[in-house]
Amino acid sequence: MRVLALSLLLMFTGCTSSDRQPDVTQFILRGNEAFQAGDYTGALKFADSALAHNSNSSDAYFLRGRVYFELEQWDHAEAAYLAVVDLEPDYPGVRHNLGNIYYFQRQYRSALTQFIQATESRTSANSWHAAGAVYNALSLPDSAAAAFDQAIRLDSLYGPVHTSIADLLEEQGHYPEALDRTRIALTIRPNHLPDRLRQGRLLLRLGHSDEATALLQPIITEYPHLAEPRFLLGQALQQSGFMEQSAKFLSEADSLREIEQRRGQLANTAETQPTNFQAQVDYATALRRSGHLEESLKRYFIAKALRPENLDLQFHIATLETDIGNLANAEERLLRILAADSSYVIAWLGLATVYGKTNRTTPATNALQQAARINPDHPAVRQFLGQTPPDPSQ
Repeated sequence: MRVLALSLLLMFTGCTSSDRQPDVTQFILRGNEAFQAGDYTGALKFADSALAHNSNSSDAYFLRGRVYFELEQWDHAEAAYLAVVDLEPDYPGVRHNLGNIYYFQRQYRSALTQFIQATESRTSANSWHAAGAVYNALSLPDSAAAAFDQAIRLDSLYGPVHTSIADLLEEQGHYPEALDRTRIALTIRPNHLPDRLRQGRLLLRLGHSDEATALLQPIITEYPHLAEPRFLLGQALQQSGFMEQSAKFLSEADSLREIEQRRGQLANTAETQPTNFQAQVDYATALRRSGHLEESLKRYFIAKALRPENLDLQFHIATLETDIGNLANAEERLLRILAADSSYVIAWLGLATVYGKTNRTTPATNALQQAARINPDHPAVRQFLGQTPPDPSQ
């Protein structure tokens, strides 16, 4: 049975009445900023500083819980959230986040208890949706459907619950109804990949191969590293009688599945060994090679929390941020690397790339020249110089 995905309730921690001390407030605000930037080590330091000023700061414990959840260190996250419950049982989001911890460890009864308590203390479509996902994992589809309906009554435009209802209908074999619900979900989140794939899959089941083909072709262009859209397109072409084209896409899907299986093994190691630095790096690298750039960046951030001073890792993060388009973050990170080691040649080249992408020709030229002065025979320098047009002023 498919385990339905949950949305983690990532709330910015405010400052409760017990935390309205200037120093504590600033530590929490700066900790949240560090958390949002993926600086989990920094976020934990700010949380610890807040607790040093006020050992009963529920905001600080909540921030610790969020950080440890992202690091997949479930025991530490649970302990932090339980500390919040002891201090402030109705703290917004804490029950839901505890439920997520138990859910991801497949402790479904404990998760359900927390999600139900979350619905009692705070009217939330999110928590009703989460409760429905747990009911489904417990093979209680009627209870799951009732919880999903309650979520929709609270927020009819909450996209994830429509996605989960479509999943449930598909599992039960109600394909026309699942297709209708998928189309509703896509009106809310038109680019949501699982819904787009389900739509193609259901169209195939219902015999609409031409419509499925038209829907799947752009997905293959957008996601060239995924096996499922190629497999579905191969099936659609097969249904339409295009056997040669079908065989091509089905063969490509088989090759991609082998890569996905290897990536799945790396994922399992990384998730079961959250403090294993190399496991996090290996999985992040596999995600990056497969085009999952945002997921790769999150996994690199987990590795960075384990070895925050590792300059090679910082460089990989900076180049990934450049690829994603987070150029300001990449520039700041590269400058920090060079402040720590001004002879780091490829960091100068990375900086030249960022400057070039932001149309700063003179700084880009200066960074490239600095790299060439440090090590003119470095393969990356030689390659970079070969790709860079000569400066007409020289």
